[in-house]
Amino acid sequence: MGQTLSSPATKKTSETGSNSRFFYAISEMQGWRVTMEDAHATILDLDGSGDESKSNTFFAVYDGHGGSTVAKFAGQNVHKRLVSEETYKEKKFDVALKKAFLGTDEDLLANPAHTRDPSGCTAVAALVTADNKIYVANAGDSRSVISVKGEVKPLSYDHKPTNDTEKTRITLAGGYIEYGRVNGNLALSRALGDFEFKKNYTLGPEAQIITADPDITCHEITSEDEFLVLACDGIWDCLSSQQVVDFIRYQVSEGKELTEINEMIFDHILAPDTTSGAGIGCDNMTLLIVAITHGRSENEWYQWITKRVKSKHGYDTPSTVPQLYAQSRVQSFRARQEAIEAREKLRQTNKPAETGTLLDNEDFLRRYGLTVTTISGGLGGGISYKPGGNVTSDSGQLMFGDDDGSDEIDSDDEELRGGRSFFSETLGLGRSESPDPTKNLKAQLDEYEKDIKKDTDTDGDSNMQEGKPAAGD
Repeated sequence: MGQTLSSPATKKTSETGSNSRFFYAISEMQGWRVTMEDAHATILDLDGSGDESKSNTFFAVYDGHGGSTVAKFAGQNVHKRLVSEETYKEKKFDVALKKAFLGTDEDLLANPAHTRDPSGCTAVAALVTADNKIYVANAGDSRSVISVKGEVKPLSYDHKPTNDTEKTRITLAGGYIEYGRVNGNLALSRALGDFEFKKNYTLGPEAQIITADPDITCHEITSEDEFLVLACDGIWDCLSSQQVVDFIRYQVSEGKELTEINEMIFDHILAPDTTSGAGIGCDNMTLLIVAITHGRSENEWYQWITKRVKSKHGYDTPSTVPQLYAQSRVQSFRARQEAIEAREKLRQTNKPAETGTLLDNEDFLRRYGLTVTTISGGLGGGISYKPGGNVTSDSGQLMFGDDDGSDEIDSDDEELRGGRSFFSETLGLGRSESPDPTKNLKAQLDEYEKDIKKDTDTDGDSNMQEGKPAAGD
């Protein structure tokens, strides 16, 4: 399962978009994983023509593993590679999608910044053409389905190492299956990246242990088609394809919008802990719902689905989804989350105001309930603490006293008049004046001798006879 957080990251990120043929909502949540490794692409006008009736549309979900580098690269480049293919311009879309996946993998390998990167990503992409066909390309265990009168129709098939066709390719390329994983490592058998599994140079890219070669399906849109779903395995590991369609369809009939439904699914499948369940519900989550409007407005589409559910048109959609986790685990999780939220709220309430400047001496001490008091002489014998918060020297000199709550500096503060504070002297801040470094040593000694004469001879004659020059010298 990999590393997990002590508490899940439940912040959800969503975005929406629409044209005259579709509207969509895509949401992401990091969950228990240490980082968010998924990426996606939603391109309503893939051809950039500005004419929705003539332009194709592209939707994709990329589920990263071992890092997010490859997933992000795929999210930014697969669709660009697709439209650049000559076969795309010839409207051979199935061939173009295959070339786009394999070509993006080649681009990654050719880039020195990525050749040593251990990450990879699954990819499921739906190309919806202007003539109402959906081409789905899939490499890995992300998945795409469509709701036809409420009944699920798969548009992709998971690539798992235990599948017979996958197992054959893996073993012929020199790999093996252990614990249901490729070389005991990957739980999927096709992906972009993962170049450590693509080093058999006697074979082509389609025949490697892990390949980016996608399977392609084609579906022609009919009037009974309701919505398209693309999601990473963080969703499909927890709910079946039909259960996801049921959840979406029923919640639409209850007045929920697509974004809210995405986030409700996340909350429903999020594991209450990471100690059991073999990692189910602990993965990153990305879910994309594309409503097929058939010329309806968004409101009309919601009403259309609601009417079909209420009248039991087509598939009889259940009003409930299965409970995935024991109630005791769920209750314990909720209690922990409430405690965490309460602690965070308290921390934010007590958080000191940010000034954007460094603390001065008094601010530093004031933060710890102390104030600085200047000392004109030495520290004497030592430091003692007296109840009441004051710190004094053994001679009774007050060194630190209770703060009076004022943020202002007293006008007669000795430090401001040139005195030395214990704090400043100790840390080397605000030291007293040192001798003028521009004067030579002889000049400084002469000044020192004058000071001594001034202090010891009140009538102008020095009492220091030793070393006094003889008359006539």
